[in-house]
Amino acid sequence: MAERHVDITSEATLVAALRLIRAQIAEKKELEQAIEDKLKGFLGDATEARIGSTPVVYYRWTKPRETVDVKSLRKEHPDLAREFTKISPGSRRFVLVDPTTGEG
Repeated sequence: MAERHVDITSEATLVAALRLIRAQIAEKKELEQAIEDKLKGFLGDATEARIGSTPVVYYRWTKPRETVDVKSLRKEHPDLAREFTKISPGSRRFVLVDPTTGEG
């Protein structure tokens, strides 16, 4: 599909607002991670933290999951891999470009 562009100069405030919101979210995520790490440190090997007698945090192992090593499957059984491979349509990705680097 051919690349197309549209000029949104009149909507530049929307782009600025999105940048600001994403920066605030990133800052909050960092704070969230720091608090979570501190709580995990308090838990150590425990699977539950309580305030008084009320559970407030669970830190439990998930069930193991099985995955297929697609790279090995294609190498060892290419016909079988080809037979069971489904192609999904592509999707559009929304990328906010950094104006200083030109990268998303």
